[in-house]
Amino acid sequence: MHSADTTALRLVALVSMLLLAGVATGSAVTAKAPPEPVCGVCTAQLDAAAETHGVGLNRGETSMQIQLTPNGTATFVAQVTLRNGSTQLQNASLRTGIVRDVSNSLVSDRRNLRTALVDDELRVRYSSRSLAHRTLGVLQFDAFHTRGAPPLASGGEGSPYPGADRLTLRAPPAYQPHGSPGAFSNETVVQWSGDSHEQYAGHIAEDTTISFVPRQARAPTLRVMAVSIVDWVSRLVTAGQ
Repeated sequence: MHSADTTALRLVALVSMLLLAGVATGSAVTAKAPPEPVCGVCTAQLDAAAETHGVGLNRGETSMQIQLTPNGTATFVAQVTLRNGSTQLQNASLRTGIVRDVSNSLVSDRRNLRTALVDDELRVRYSSRSLAHRTLGVLQFDAFHTRGAPPLASGGEGSPYPGADRLTLRAPPAYQPHGSPGAFSNETVVQWSGDSHEQYAGHIAEDTTISFVPRQARAPTLRVMAVSIVDWVSRLVTAGQ
């Protein structure tokens, strides 16, 4: 065997060993985080947070709506029917304290957080500025993207799931969803179904981007394809900096 071939084989063997060692090390150190609910207050997280405040809750039906605006900001409204425990939640400071203790997978900083109790229904409202961006006139909702593990390692953020029995993403005025995203979609909304009483119930495609195009846009499919390429190049440039 020629020396060049021997050297090449040795390099292949070395690279293979490094890849296997890297994967093994990454798997041992970082496991992928559990799935995370879009609506945390719709899940057992609310029960656990209430219990730490001395309140026993029994949740019924739950829903969350996310209303987008053309500039990419979003307003979240969660509605949780309470079968018991609503009497204690008439205390506004206690109610808000419980809600603040519940984590949220999409929004780290819930702006303008407000809570209310209407009859036996807990309502939670807040906003965020960074869930979508505009490219070539198309609004790109990419909040379901997760941060993955470093190269040669496993791990990363948990995949999103609805959390609510019904999760609805509403298009901005004069926009409509492109394609057929979610479990159901029409000209104004995209919806997913879940089960707030079952762990990790429901499915949201991981790292999916939902495109909203102006209703009067010409050649929307070509426009979305162009936007996807521009965003992909932009991510490559950002990652290389």
